[in-house]
Amino acid sequence: MVKRLGHLLVLLALVLSACGGATEESTTTAGDSPGTTEVEAPPTTTEPPATSTEVEEEGFDWRQFEGAEIRVLATQNPWQAAIEPLLPEFEELTGIDVNFESLPEEQFRQRLQVELTAQSTEVDGFMSAVLQEGISFTRAGWYEDLTPFPANPAITSPDYGFENFGAGLIEGHTIDGVLIGMPILTDTEMLYYRKDVLEAAGIEVPTTLEEFEAALAVVDDPNGARAWGSRGKGAAAVTQMSTFLYNFGADWTDDTGHAAFDTPEGVAAFDFYGRNLNAYGPTGVAGMSWEELMPLFQQGQLVFWNDSSAFLGSVIDPEQAVDVENIGFARMPAGPGGEYNSFFPWALSMSSLSQNKEATWYFIQWATSRDVVDRLQAEGVAGARRDTTFPDTVPSEWVEVFQHNLEIARPKLPLVVPVAEVRDAIGAAMVSIIGGGDAETEVTRAAESFNRAVDAAG
Repeated sequence: MVKRLGHLLVLLALVLSACGGATEESTTTAGDSPGTTEVEAPPTTTEPPATSTEVEEEGFDWRQFEGAEIRVLATQNPWQAAIEPLLPEFEELTGIDVNFESLPEEQFRQRLQVELTAQSTEVDGFMSAVLQEGISFTRAGWYEDLTPFPANPAITSPDYGFENFGAGLIEGHTIDGVLIGMPILTDTEMLYYRKDVLEAAGIEVPTTLEEFEAALAVVDDPNGARAWGSRGKGAAAVTQMSTFLYNFGADWTDDTGHAAFDTPEGVAAFDFYGRNLNAYGPTGVAGMSWEELMPLFQQGQLVFWNDSSAFLGSVIDPEQAVDVENIGFARMPAGPGGEYNSFFPWALSMSSLSQNKEATWYFIQWATSRDVVDRLQAEGVAGARRDTTFPDTVPSEWVEVFQHNLEIARPKLPLVVPVAEVRDAIGAAMVSIIGGGDAETEVTRAAESFNRAVDAAG
């Protein structure tokens, strides 16, 4: 259990930085995942996949591109560390040679950008974060649209099960009709809570925002455990705002890519978030991100805390948290606009310049297959399929919520080119509102700054 929790903590490092609050350009480069952290590759823990002969007997030929050679660029992170030891199995299964190059994230992004800009045909597949480069790479025409590949029985195994990827994730990876990649690593928004406090107060886990606000008033203790913690620290808070925005019936952008959150629904969402953190959050919450909030929850000083599902490892680690048996996991409360969630993902994409597209699809298909995702999840690398399993060390309540969220999750960040600039603008508004500022005034100001940044980026 300790080893698996350790791998969950490694995954945590990826998501934390991915959703972090850097306000410089690094928001979309090295600051978003632990590219410079060495990650120990987990051992293979299950039997290898079916041999090529067994697959052919099932009617699908994994070796029809035998002899092909593909080159895949990856950033160093938990998925990369977990998949690399399995590559010989893919090569044996298919007869396709994989030149798999992994680099620290900043170097990875620089190498990928240089090669794609030069129209190099040497890159076949690459890792991509849709919330960072999705728009810019789509505009440049660098993604091969994967939409037709899963639907082609000549090159896709009947066991692949494309329908088992959460609909929200597939929609979130589709830009201007282009499916830019298959999700390989993702987190969703989780509501962590203290079961014992709710039981003592005689209230159920809130399922709506109205119930959530009422529960905060009941369980809050200004001299003890505060009712709610959520990020308030500028750009870092934007990722947490997303689910509230969607559940109030608003969105980040309109069809033109300009701000759409300065609507009555959007203002209501920002007001709800800021007003309740002001009333029921810990002192100084407007300057807090996950680094400050997670320890408070671990030590029982927060009743509710919403953040990344990937925090599970730290939350249930008895060496870091108290009373772990009283920690619960719930869906984010639904709002007047419905029930949604939000995600931050990594995907495996195909270069439109590749001269080995079918062989590259074989690799993407294998890497996102149920068998492989099952094996990665056994080591704490959460995938994006709804038909996979988790080890017994992962609470069933967390699994149920996580898999439900995959179906309804939408992007944690606006899909725009100037990600850093718009996060700064929105984050500044959130800090002011949490401090008691007028929501409509601040949201309007943020939308104006948002639109200027989008227009300047072209």
